[in-house]
Amino acid sequence: MKVKYLEFSGLLNVGVSDFGKPLNELSAIKNCYEYKIGKLEKVPGYSLATASQVIDEQDVNYLHHYYDTANKINYLLATSTEGSDLTLEYRTTGNFATITGISTTWYTYAGSLPHMANYLSKTFIVGYKSGTTFLPNATINATTFSTADTDLTDMPQGKFVVGYKDLLYVLHAKTGGSVYPSRAYYSDEPIAGAIGWTVLTSFVEFGIDDGDEITGALESLDRLLVWKQYSMWKYDESEVKKIADVGCDSYKSIINVFNIPYWFNRNGIWRWGGDKPQLISSKVQPFIDAIDQTALDEVVAVQYEYEYRCFIGDVTVEDVNYTNTWICFDSRREKIYIRCTYDVVKSTATYVESGKQRAYFGNDDGQVMKFATKIDKIYADNGNEIDSFFVTNNLDFGSPDIIKQNSKITIYTKNAQGLNFMIDPDNSGEFEEGRGQVLKTNVEDLDINSSGYRFRFKFAENSTVKGWELEGFIVETEIKEEP
Repeated sequence: MKVKYLEFSGLLNVGVSDFGKPLNELSAIKNCYEYKIGKLEKVPGYSLATASQVIDEQDVNYLHHYYDTANKINYLLATSTEGSDLTLEYRTTGNFATITGISTTWYTYAGSLPHMANYLSKTFIVGYKSGTTFLPNATINATTFSTADTDLTDMPQGKFVVGYKDLLYVLHAKTGGSVYPSRAYYSDEPIAGAIGWTVLTSFVEFGIDDGDEITGALESLDRLLVWKQYSMWKYDESEVKKIADVGCDSYKSIINVFNIPYWFNRNGIWRWGGDKPQLISSKVQPFIDAIDQTALDEVVAVQYEYEYRCFIGDVTVEDVNYTNTWICFDSRREKIYIRCTYDVVKSTATYVESGKQRAYFGNDDGQVMKFATKIDKIYADNGNEIDSFFVTNNLDFGSPDIIKQNSKITIYTKNAQGLNFMIDPDNSGEFEEGRGQVLKTNVEDLDINSSGYRFRFKFAENSTVKGWELEGFIVETEIKEEP
């Protein structure tokens, strides 16, 4: 009897038992994904965005894409700690350089968490250090930094800044020496390309004295969306409304993917399409549960093509260690896979360089990386090997109560030279790399001589060469023992 498994489009599902999930879903996956429907392949790699570092051996703790509308120039802004200072650098297509005028304005503000928004052809910057210590407000105009810009006069300090419709909003704000964790102040209407601030009356409250503070905000679906630690709110310039008791633990996880907001909290990854928040990470709940609960605010996310990529750090799931882990949700196919990078990730942004939009991230050594897409033909993570593998469900060929004898497997691949194949009968845990067989051709017939009730099949490869592709396999089997 020949049993065919010729499409694996379900990707990862570790939230359901093997008997309860489709055969085309996988029990483990790392660094491979579905680019063409039904075909698994190794992910593209990434490269240095520039040879220069922001600050050597320091976290790149914030990245921001600033488009200077007046001069039609794209800038990638990056903040980092330099001594006891928080510093800011910029680049277009070349190396990073210190922005003009910053000097020691942010002296003693090392470790602060900045937040930026583009407005009036500038980037407005707010930020937070600790307690009641906030960054001095600042703007970037082209390549010039200023804390004396007249648009900043009377502007409250805050943790977050967002442009919504024609106004600028500062949230989780500080003014007059007092901090307002549930308040958003908004600017006056722009006049001749300039704004003022009327702090006595121009603010919105997202809940009052509820012990729940604002943790992030975003403009999406023609609303200002505001997240607190335990709740989510929306505002349309006329009404404030609480959407749900679903909060956000990391403002760096809040992004739009094609104008649909996604974010992270301790329960998982969520999105909102205009009604109720939807939890989309249930199939990978063991990964969520494995996150270091003291580092939830360090989760960051970025849009990669059609994906929401959420970096969760090092986790161990079902005795497998995943280092520098991203949960990747394909918004087109509603599927999830796992991407593990060579580098630790501290910040993210999408940026346009030479007319190409790519996903960027800053690491813990002052470097900024650029994720490649398939057309970029980059097969390594900054020159380092990409370790890829996937493991099928326990496959019983339709008869879990019968012992089968598998004699041969035919595997259909492309660029698979070096791809290692292994088999594990009845969850024996015998997936040692040395016991596998290495594929050498695009159609490979292998003798496997394996018996049992159920079988897991593993494919693994680790290199810097062009990525493999797998379309499926056929197993030749016969009944060894009837029930």
